[in-house]
Amino acid sequence: MLRMKLRVLLLILTVVGCKRTSTPLVKPSSGNINTISVVMPNLLWETEVGDAVRAAFAFPTEGLPQQEPLFDLRQMPPEVFTGFARSSRTILWVGFGNEVVIRTDKNSYARPQQMAVLSAPETETLVEIILSQSTSIIKSFKQGEIAERQRRIGKSILKHNALKERFGINLTLPSAYSVFKEDENTVWFQREIQKGHVNLLVYELPKDTPIDWENPLQDVIRVRDSVGKAFVPGRLEGTHLITEEAYKPYVYYTKIGGLPAIETRGTWEVKGDFMAGPFVQYLLYDEATNRHLVLEGFVFAPSTAKRDYIFETEAIIRSIERINKD
Repeated sequence: MLRMKLRVLLLILTVVGCKRTSTPLVKPSSGNINTISVVMPNLLWETEVGDAVRAAFAFPTEGLPQQEPLFDLRQMPPEVFTGFARSSRTILWVGFGNEVVIRTDKNSYARPQQMAVLSAPETETLVEIILSQSTSIIKSFKQGEIAERQRRIGKSILKHNALKERFGINLTLPSAYSVFKEDENTVWFQREIQKGHVNLLVYELPKDTPIDWENPLQDVIRVRDSVGKAFVPGRLEGTHLITEEAYKPYVYYTKIGGLPAIETRGTWEVKGDFMAGPFVQYLLYDEATNRHLVLEGFVFAPSTAKRDYIFETEAIIRSIERINKD
């Protein structure tokens, strides 16, 4: 009887063990923010196909004072794409095949993971699909990188009520930030970095502020400069933040938190001082409350790469949640 019970117990453990091992374990993805693992042969990387990949995915990021690529590209030949290399979060596979292949795979080797696969029989067609498909691939990759940055931010967040009390919204900020300055209509968050600081401004515009949504740039600059003069002083007395006058900002239409928004990217400077850096601003219109809300990230980091700092502020802004005021 005892032997029978032991056999039954052993059988149960064996079945449970088989069930556990039958489900593949998907390891977590890895990699630096805004980095693409490009899987393609070394010889192909040195041809016009490699040139097309670099032109399509590593062109200069808009709105930065120095040239920095949209994505860092880490090329590797297919035979090296094994083991840990397959855990890359963002992958671009490019090569020759018998037919044209344009495909996006998710979580094939790790989670979360995006892999765009582009293949064609000859060079001309392969270059063409790289260039024609890059816009949609970049959009997908960027959404994934925003989500990853927000996930990392969520590991240690700043607890605050400054935005809820004034604007009925919340943003998920890293705990390294703090409220640097505030008044009734404006909150300024800041975090110190090795050679400067990363900043986030949130403010509400007066109800009668005119905004031309058809041609918004002039109004955006006017609003930015007026808030800079009133709220963001420079290091020297009588100086303040303005929009860089020498370069025209980039303007787009988008949505933030389900609200229509004007996205503006460019560079700022301090009038009367030698300070400058990049900014990204989102001017939102909330029809339910008939108000314009502005969220802006700007970075001061001389002699330092700034792309990922601006990207961090964008990820924070895109975490916006509308909540009811108490």
